[in-house]
Amino acid sequence: MRAPRFSRQRQQAFTLIELLIALAIFAIMAVMSYRTLDTLFQTRERLNADAGKLRDVALLFARLDDDFASLLDRRVRNADNLLDDALRLTALLPGANDATLVFTRAGFAAGSGESAAPQRVGYRLREGKFELLMWPGLDSAPRTTPQAHVALNGIRDARWRALDRAGNWQNVWRSTPVGDTAKVGAYPLALELTLTLADGSELRRVFALRERSADVP
Repeated sequence: MRAPRFSRQRQQAFTLIELLIALAIFAIMAVMSYRTLDTLFQTRERLNADAGKLRDVALLFARLDDDFASLLDRRVRNADNLLDDALRLTALLPGANDATLVFTRAGFAAGSGESAAPQRVGYRLREGKFELLMWPGLDSAPRTTPQAHVALNGIRDARWRALDRAGNWQNVWRSTPVGDTAKVGAYPLALELTLTLADGSELRRVFALRERSADVP
């Protein structure tokens, strides 16, 4: 016995509605899955970026540890033929060929274990980049310019302070004694660096400087 024509049409209509509902559910699940995957990818990229930034900061701090462990009391003659301090910290914005913190350090040890020639280096913040400056020699010829290397990107602010022997933090330091330029340079007990990242977070590190008996009054 054949089914009524009306019943077959009704059964086909219900099947089409079920198909549309299934497609709608599939579309909703696809959108939800995409958003979940997109969130996971963004989180992974953000974590990788943060890990890379922390790695770069750790390398910078390690470099600074080595710098300050190798300080030399050696005044230099700059490109203007003026004597500059062995270590100088200024609160003023540095010029194109200068840095906020400048000092003389022993050369890096070569593969044979022998130290290279002493170096004149400095650090500054310039256009969102924390830069390392390296001069070609200690005493500069006229028009000598340092090489600038980017140590960290995405830096909003960089502040240095020096700790004097009275326990006070200073934002200016000159190692050359004012009254007697022939005396051994006076160094702070420690140097502090505070970096403000582009997202507003701060990283602060204090570098203790090795004791120099000649620094003590």
